[in-house]
Amino acid sequence: MTTSVDTRHAHDGADVDAVPVKAWLILVLLSLESIIAIIDRQNISALKTTLKQVFSMTDTDYSWVVNAFLIPYALFFPICGLLVDRYGSRRTLAVFVTIWSAGTIACGFARSMPELIAYRAIIGAAEAGLLPASLLALIVWFPKARMGTAGSLRSAFQSLGPIICTPVVVAITLAYGWRYAFLVPGVIGLVFGVVWYLADTNPPRYRDKQEKPMERVTFRMVAADRTLWGVLLARVVSDPLWFFLSYWQAGFLQEKMGLSLKQLGMVLWIPPLVASLLMIVIGLLSDRLVTRGGLSAAASRIRIMQVAALFAPVILLVPFAADLTTVMVLLTTAYFVSYLWLVLTNILVTDLFRGKGGVGVAVGLMSMCGTIGASLFTTFVGRTLDSVGYIPVFLVLACMHPIAAIILQVGYRRSHLARGAGPGQPVAAG
Repeated sequence: MTTSVDTRHAHDGADVDAVPVKAWLILVLLSLESIIAIIDRQNISALKTTLKQVFSMTDTDYSWVVNAFLIPYALFFPICGLLVDRYGSRRTLAVFVTIWSAGTIACGFARSMPELIAYRAIIGAAEAGLLPASLLALIVWFPKARMGTAGSLRSAFQSLGPIICTPVVVAITLAYGWRYAFLVPGVIGLVFGVVWYLADTNPPRYRDKQEKPMERVTFRMVAADRTLWGVLLARVVSDPLWFFLSYWQAGFLQEKMGLSLKQLGMVLWIPPLVASLLMIVIGLLSDRLVTRGGLSAAASRIRIMQVAALFAPVILLVPFAADLTTVMVLLTTAYFVSYLWLVLTNILVTDLFRGKGGVGVAVGLMSMCGTIGASLFTTFVGRTLDSVGYIPVFLVLACMHPIAAIILQVGYRRSHLARGAGPGQPVAAG
């Protein structure tokens, strides 16, 4: 008999399938794999100042190291999404983890900036498969009524990646040198690739599970679905803030606020910790709006994102703040807003495509668009810092989420913001 968590009485007058214990174990494993991926992609952020000295890089050079990850990351999203939809999460995620872990280990042996760029490109291409594979695994292992909770818990758990990334990278670097900051997480990743392949077997069958469409879902079919257009454009506009905080705020704190590498490790765990705790509440709120508030699943995600976007402009005050405490409060607020948008837009896409097929392709396409916007902005950041400074960068960042919130309002006002509207109904994108 399958041991399960009681999930009855999710809303008045209706029952929801019980979630087996193994599903929550899969959720933990997905979170651990995401933590590894975050460390593998963001360790260069904590090492920015160190790597600039080792390889004699300018900020423009550093922007190319960042883009070496972002460009393949963007280009391979739809490819990885197609692979995930065709072969499932078990085999694809195991392969993705193995490849990017090997690339991380190779970074530890890099002798020049071109080598570092090449290895970062391998990591970016492979990590593009993590999100679509993870979301597909969540769909398989959890019923629709628990997707908000499962997705937010996973995001909260995986926030341990940013929380521990800088302290761990700093500790390893100070103790053994910067190369081991790549070697250690890379080896751990290889182990988890095997663990995932052995664990993702025999998923449950829920009553709300739809039969797989007979017709193979293609990239063109998903891109032509107008229900996706609004969130695609919103991610192009909003993603640059997340990637800026991921790759540039450590350098800002060291170069403009005068923090040492050790001091950096003592403060950069704060924004992701606050965001992870708040996202647990946000996930429960989102599900409550669906089960008891009378909103469609899509409407609940969109409304929460629009409210959060109102707080994003506080980042404009960062370059004018005189003390570290104020700077960290402002950066933490911006981090939470950008993180919330990433989590809820991903869940929103699963709401829009659940039962229609193509979730992996849709998530891949959305993330590709967002990463393209972030890559273009990264180039702008590097050149602007070398020529002008941080103020124009923060000015642009302050405008992005309010604009994205308006895009969602315009794109989905006819159906998904209506109380009780179904997420699968066609809508105009403008």
